[in-house]
Amino acid sequence: MITTTHFQSAPALSFLLVAVGVAHLDAADTWQRPFTPDDHTVVLYHFDEGEGNQAHDAMGDPKLTLTAYNQALWGKRPGFGSTARFDRNNDHLLIGPTNNDKLHFRTCDKEWTVEAWVRYTGPGGKDRANSTAVNNGYTFANICGTDEEGAGLADGYRHGWLFYLRTHGSFGNQTLKKGLLPGARFLGTHKGKDPNNDVGGAFWPGYSHGWLEKDWGRFYDTNWHHVAWQFRYRDQTGYMFVDGKMTRKVPLPAPGRAPTRIIENNAKTCDIPFQVGGFLRPTKQPGWKPGDFGMTMYNMEGEIDELRISRIMRFPVASKLTIIRQKLPPAGLGLPYTIQLGADAPAGKVRWKMMYPTSLPKGLVLEATGRLHGTPTELVTGRTMTILANDDSGNTDKHTFDLTVAPGRIVSASVPSAFVAQPYRAVLQAEHLATPLHWKIVTNSLPRNLSLDPRTGIIRGTPREPGNTRLKIEATDSKGQTTFSTLDFRVLPAKLRTMIADPETVALYDWQGPSGRLIPERIAGGEATTLTYTNMGADRRYQWTGRDGRFPQETGHGEHGYVSLGYGVPRLDMKTCSKAWTVEAWVRRGGPYQAFNDIPLKKFEYGHVCGTYDKSERGVWELYLSQVDSPDGSMAPGIHFQSSNHTWKNLHPWKRPEGIVARQSDVGIRDIEWHHVAWQYSYQEDLHQLFLDGKLIWQLKTPDGRKLVNDRQHTAQFSVFSRIGGAVKYGGDFNYLGYGNFFGQIGEIRISNVRRYGR
Repeated sequence: MITTTHFQSAPALSFLLVAVGVAHLDAADTWQRPFTPDDHTVVLYHFDEGEGNQAHDAMGDPKLTLTAYNQALWGKRPGFGSTARFDRNNDHLLIGPTNNDKLHFRTCDKEWTVEAWVRYTGPGGKDRANSTAVNNGYTFANICGTDEEGAGLADGYRHGWLFYLRTHGSFGNQTLKKGLLPGARFLGTHKGKDPNNDVGGAFWPGYSHGWLEKDWGRFYDTNWHHVAWQFRYRDQTGYMFVDGKMTRKVPLPAPGRAPTRIIENNAKTCDIPFQVGGFLRPTKQPGWKPGDFGMTMYNMEGEIDELRISRIMRFPVASKLTIIRQKLPPAGLGLPYTIQLGADAPAGKVRWKMMYPTSLPKGLVLEATGRLHGTPTELVTGRTMTILANDDSGNTDKHTFDLTVAPGRIVSASVPSAFVAQPYRAVLQAEHLATPLHWKIVTNSLPRNLSLDPRTGIIRGTPREPGNTRLKIEATDSKGQTTFSTLDFRVLPAKLRTMIADPETVALYDWQGPSGRLIPERIAGGEATTLTYTNMGADRRYQWTGRDGRFPQETGHGEHGYVSLGYGVPRLDMKTCSKAWTVEAWVRRGGPYQAFNDIPLKKFEYGHVCGTYDKSERGVWELYLSQVDSPDGSMAPGIHFQSSNHTWKNLHPWKRPEGIVARQSDVGIRDIEWHHVAWQYSYQEDLHQLFLDGKLIWQLKTPDGRKLVNDRQHTAQFSVFSRIGGAVKYGGDFNYLGYGNFFGQIGEIRISNVRRYGR
């Protein structure tokens, strides 16, 4: 096996992958004996205590000690000694530390193996049962990990991983008789991964890809079985083993799935403790009834022994010479480039050569050692090249790689908005250019009191007046290569920057505070207006450039929105606003496509920001963004509103263009920066107005020829992000993968009993 190191050097962008030979440590039968600690072991639990309420790391790290949630259960296994035993109850789970580097694979910088001996002794079929029958659900038994599928409804971040047993199906009497399979999931940080947000890699048993045999390695009995999950960053491939035999091989992104990958150690924080044998469940939540949510869901019924995490792949992934199917990083035109190809299971020395075409892009060469290097002098996009490898035993393998030689370009398509009288700083970014760079503005100019540093690409200063400017930016590298980009630079009014509570404020959500699960309304408070998760989840509030504080981020698939604990709350429907109102929010769209879905990705063309109007058309109102019928592909704010006998649909610039009062280029949002949107209404004038970044963009009096009446009674919840379909609270009709969910971030939301803008 060949392992690699990958880094970026300066001033030029280059890649160096150094080949280091490392043999697989486990012989064919080693896994059949108790695990022996070695230099590649990160953590090892023998569970040989046999009594008490703790299990210790055999490597001697006291920080990795596991402690029973209440009282540990123990079993015996001939030839192995004692075992950890579980009976689906929380009391006996073994809990480790939170956010420990070793338990989060952060010390596994190239690859890892998680393995355990397991014995499932229950009938199964008890998880998320879809009827009153005892065994009419599916089977999911957590072995270990630092995530809990959101079932704990944690206040903190879910950035961990799982290793578990599961039946292939999700419903319909999926008991042990259907067979159990190992599965795994890895979550990286959500922030900054738009549009490939959410799961870094999922190896669900229910997915159809990667299985090597028809039976997939299922086991149907209550005997002991060895299960292992391996992953390698270099080729983004996960491997599953049952009883020493590889059963599954899944390269990421998986065929037909969202284009997600596992980014090395990109999550710095996880607030879920390491758990063995199941997931801890909260015992009390607002609105819960006894027995809700399956308090023993996902817990093990049986025994676990010999649990080990290693910083190498311990089990062979090829029986003979096989080229590692790694993705070649793009080269930069005129920049040094080096990458080392590698192979699994080589017998002696490996020799490499080009098959077709016989030559590489100009300036690059492939040595017999597998080192591909040089300084490319021609641009190519997705050039395919088939490379042959052979070893001393005469084994051969070939693989077709794709290589791109890309021109230099400015990466920054937009920059955060500035605010009047507030210090500003933003950095322009470029790639495939030789440093040092020289930056300049070639069309128009920055607002007064702002400047661009030509050496660093930093825009800084303190603007004095609001306005929008379209800039053409030029970057020239040390070799004379020049590239251009156009971006909009906005300076917003200072009053937009922070939404405060004042005498005219009816409701305010600022998202700050220690809890991401229970978000209080800041004016009157109370349980009815408190927001909580639409489904199983955790804290998804992240900082983002250009805004102070942490704000929730959603992928657009509708699972992790927020709803009020109460139903039909009058002040959230502006019932207390007798003369006028303003509804306003900060929003940041995540990109052109929703971030979590099967291929092809679902276009993000409509997103529910907030309101009580839902998928079932209950409630009163909805504030949204939409690009449907947009003439330039941008998203503009819009409103739906309904009384007891009429619905004003599509109060929106693209649907009712006769109301547009601004330049078309100022009406919609084209980037992924923060924007302020507001809807104002006056009873006296019966006038609806929409504002974007403090500027009036659309207004309409008495739409449909009917004067607005706010008289609708309902039992709908106030919702944010998710356009729910019915009663929702930690589960329910939360519109999973349905139409209308918002993709991106939503900041402060404020409802006022006056018109705040443009008076």
